[in-house]
Order: sequence, then C-alpha cells, then structure tokens
Amino acid sequence: MIADSEKATITIYKDGTALIKQPVFWKSMSKGSNYIVYKELPNGIHQDTPFLNLANTQILSQRFNSKVFSSIDYFVEREGSYVNLKPKAERVITGQLLEISGGTVTIQHKGGVRTFKNENIEYLETKDKIKNPILKPFLAWDIKTERPGGVKGELVYKSANFSWNTVYRLVMNGQSSGELIADAVISNGSDLDFKNTQVQLVEGNLNKPKMIRSRSDYAMKMTARTESQPAMEQSELGDYHIYTMKSKHDLQAKENITVRMYGPLTVGYVKTYVFENSERRQKEEPLKVELAIKNTESNGLGIPLPAGKVEMYTNSSTGGLEYIGADRIGQVPKGQSSTLLSGYAFDIIGKRTVLNYDRQRKSEEAVIEVQVTNSRTEPVQVRIVEHINGDWVVKNESHNYQKKDASTIHFSIILDPGKTKYVTYTYRKEWK
Repeated sequence: MIADSEKATITIYKDGTALIKQPVFWKSMSKGSNYIVYKELPNGIHQDTPFLNLANTQILSQRFNSKVFSSIDYFVEREGSYVNLKPKAERVITGQLLEISGGTVTIQHKGGVRTFKNENIEYLETKDKIKNPILKPFLAWDIKTERPGGVKGELVYKSANFSWNTVYRLVMNGQSSGELIADAVISNGSDLDFKNTQVQLVEGNLNKPKMIRSRSDYAMKMTARTESQPAMEQSELGDYHIYTMKSKHDLQAKENITVRMYGPLTVGYVKTYVFENSERRQKEEPLKVELAIKNTESNGLGIPLPAGKVEMYTNSSTGGLEYIGADRIGQVPKGQSSTLLSGYAFDIIGKRTVLNYDRQRKSEEAVIEVQVTNSRTEPVQVRIVEHINGDWVVKNESHNYQKKDASTIHFSIILDPGKTKYVTYTYRKEWK
C-alpha cells in the first residue's frame, strides 16, 4: 500500500479540528474481493468521520481498529497470573499479580502481599509473547474490484489537534497612521507528519454537536518556522471565508509554521484618549489609549480581517522598535471598523469629582466635574464616557454631548498640548 501524502489537503478550522483529504493508492489488487488497510492516521482522528472513495471499486465494509497496545491494559488482563517484579535496590520478586493501576502494582509472593509505587519499580515482566502488537490505530476495508490491478481514491476524515490563529503586528507611526501585517500561525499538534501538503484555513465559527470528550493527555513541544512573504489567497466559502496557501508546505508533527496573510499595509487610525466613569464615582487616573481602524479600501484595507491578536509597536527616539501593548479583535468584515486598546497614557490624566449630590425621596441630582490634562507636546482627541442608569436628564452641560444609549453619554473634546479642560454637567433622576 502506498499513501500519496505529498498531495494531501488539510483544511483547518478555528475550533481546533481539521478536515484531511488524503489521496491513497493500493497496487496489485485481484479481481473481486480484497482486504485493504491504511495506517498513517493522526492521534486525534475522529473515529466516526472517515470515508473512502475509490474509483471503479465497491466498498463493502469499513473498520476502525483503535485497540492500541497499552501496558496497563496488557497487565490488567493478566491479573491473577505470575509475574516478575524488580523493585529498586532489591532482588527480583516472583509472585501473583493481584492488581495494577495507574500508580501502583500489588503482588502476592511467598513473603506476603506487597504494593509498590510505580516510581519504585525498575520493571515488571511476564514470559508471554505478543504476536503482531497493534501500535497505532488503523482503518481497514473489504472491497470488491471490477478488474485486477491498482485502485486509487481519496480518504477523507476529521481530526483534532490542528489549529490556526491570526497575529497582527501594527507599527504605529505617530498619531494617525501605521503599518499593518497579518500572519497566520498554523499548528500541527498531532503525531503525524504531512509532506508537500495543501493547507487551507477557514475563518468562522461552525456549528457542531456537543460531545463529552476527554482532554488530550499529550504534551505539545512545538517547533516553529516563519515565512515573511504574503503566501495566501482569500475567497468565500458559503457564509465563511477560506484562506488558501499559494504553495504546498511540509507540516511536521508538533510544529508551528507562520505564513503571511496580508501586508505590510499602510493603514490609518484615529487615536482617542478615553476617560470612562459612572454616576457618583470619583477617581484620578491616566486615560485609556484607543485606536479605531476602518476596514475600507480608502484606509488601505477593504479585506476580510479574521479574528486574532493585535500586537502594537512604535519606534523609539533611538530608532528601535518597541512593544507598547496588545489587544484582540473579532472578525472584521469589509466596510466595518475595529477598536483597539493599547494601554493607558502616561501624560494624559483625567480627574472626576462629584461637586454636589442631593438625594430626595423621589429624586436624585448630582453635579459632575471632569478635568483632563494634556502634558504631551501635540493636541489629542479625548472622549469622556459617562454612564447614568435609570430615568435621567442632563442639564447645565459645559460642552455638547451625544447620547449613545439609554445609560451612556459621550463628551468629545480636542485638548491642546500643555492644557487642561473642565467638563461639567448636572444629571437629575426622578421616580414615583
């Protein structure tokens, strides 16, 4: 049997699974009934998903054998038999195996019954021989061919232990523009190498039936490779988006590869410093730094942006690249916008004070003052976000505000360098 793994196609989804389409070929089949086996399967294969398509061949039955050799299972079946056990710093003990578990072995010998912890045992042995032990799961089929010779087709199955994520890198050049790069980090966490493979990535959340599954018990030690040139083509896949790598790749077991999706792209953003509060809260703190990016062609984008992590950098005064924060974005369709939080500004400070508060039996009124100071050397755009719950009205406001929803108002101001501004307003609530 020859598996044409060099032409496999792997479609990886965001839920940690992959659809694998594996070309296969068996030679020297006789006419009529034959029995064929395929063993090159990853450890995360979903046992109910494999199906085989063969040209000019009738598939009579399919079997999935997952009874892989396990030392625990082997000795559990031999409980009651005689074994040789070698404790550390002791002679070999021959006795009857009473019980074996994940952590201990209990035997009965001429000196009595003894239980040993696994870490205190050098080896445990029997005189039995295992004929043709199964070391990996395999698929087998009964088939019926119309003529002798080779048969070829495609084996399709789903598997866990594959994943992909998007990592964006935004290098900010001042207050309004920067360079954006999008990379896909693809992980093969299985125990199977895939060579010369076509890799596809699907962005979107597919529905799947809920299942109770045991957690994977292997430790992944991943190696990594990186490719810096744009290496993917994007297209629609029904209600989702699929990214296809332009060339075929080797995807080794326990390996990450990083490939360029987009970029570098010059994009614009609106930087706003945000001070957010509610009702009677009083505080003084640096303002949040918020970046709003429009996904439009005029802004250097206009492409489907998959969900992922955005790492933000800027150039220091010495010319070096420095890390200044990270955030996550959801899927951003063309024409939509995304907002990033990079951190808190050192030189722009907000202070909120409740100047007066009066609560009566059927009403409540508060006078609020918000002070914002800009110690930077350039003007900045500031948004003051105020949350007010209940049935309220705002009066005596020092600046125009925008009502965003039933419990939120925004004040937007431009703050010159080295200046301080005060925003004041009164909110009043009444109830029956």
